[in-house]
Amino acid sequence: MMSTPASTAPSSLRSPLPALALILLVSTSLHLVPQWLAPWLDPAWTMIGLMTLDALVVGWLVHSLRALRLAAGLLGLFALVLLTRQSAIVALPALLLNLTMATVFGATLLPGQVPLIERIARHAFPNDVTPSFAHYLRRLTLAWSLFFAALAATSIALALHAPFAVRSLFVNVLSWPLIASMFVLEWTIRRLFFRELPAHTPLQIVACTLSFRPQLNERSRRP
Repeated sequence: MMSTPASTAPSSLRSPLPALALILLVSTSLHLVPQWLAPWLDPAWTMIGLMTLDALVVGWLVHSLRALRLAAGLLGLFALVLLTRQSAIVALPALLLNLTMATVFGATLLPGQVPLIERIARHAFPNDVTPSFAHYLRRLTLAWSLFFAALAATSIALALHAPFAVRSLFVNVLSWPLIASMFVLEWTIRRLFFRELPAHTPLQIVACTLSFRPQLNERSRRP
């Protein structure tokens, strides 16, 4: 079976490494700082406070109304934790995020829709999306939807049965290597068993995903 040369990412794409490093730094701090301050402050309070601060900083730096709304929602969550004394409530943001991601990916698999990963591929590599590659990307979209659903289910189980430190470790630290493993595993499977498909690397795919900005007038349905 003939191998397809690796496609070159568009020159306009920025390296995803700085953004990934920032995400890991912020996420790890959300786990470590509450543990360090645990002798003096409830870790749940500290985590929500840090999340709110992060959202406010992002909203101020990029002038994002959405980030400011998120900060307002987190303040409401903080008040709820204070009133109920239930630290498990802190799991809600991660749970809702994973459920949203699973739904967003899954909804594009409905009849007549263009699978989300195919849309990303057509945005970044329009000449590479052959019918066979489009079929592969549809199955990949399903895999990501199931992956995020599994993360959501794990978050629920840990919120109900695990100590706060364990829940925090999974949500803020371990979930990111799991996501990275999905990218690497997909690339490995594609190179081993589907060598006729484009050989985009995990870093290329991450960069294209981060740069993808769907427009209201963008075609999301099959013609």
